[in-house]
Amino acid sequence: MAFSSKKDWWMGIVIWTLIGLFGWVFYHSIQQPIDLLGIILMPLMIYLLSAIWFHTQYKLEKERLDISYGPIKKSIHIQDIHSIRHTKNPFVAPALSMNRVEINYGKYKTIQISPNDINQFILVLQKRNPQIQMKN
Repeated sequence: MAFSSKKDWWMGIVIWTLIGLFGWVFYHSIQQPIDLLGIILMPLMIYLLSAIWFHTQYKLEKERLDISYGPIKKSIHIQDIHSIRHTKNPFVAPALSMNRVEINYGKYKTIQISPNDINQFILVLQKRNPQIQMKN
């Protein structure tokens, strides 16, 4: 079962402003005789930000949670998850919204994600591993 990331409006403004800025720099870089940094780096940044915006999702497979954040991928075994809690932590995470779920797994590992339907996501996750505790 796949869940897309919830997207906050302000995150869209930040990402699309940066894409526009990088596009503007790229346009001016190709007009310069030798600006390889701009010609190479700017399309990579545009690709990365676009991939993050359009391809952030969370898939609950039979035995694992697969997280895709643009080109970055992470997989967590559902049986390794021991607790979940709601959070609005602003720090970097594979999430496009401040309305997040913090997943604690393994011995000391955590990750924050922002599925579009948090309640359904938690229900499906707890169905696959009834040992998961809700904290808050």
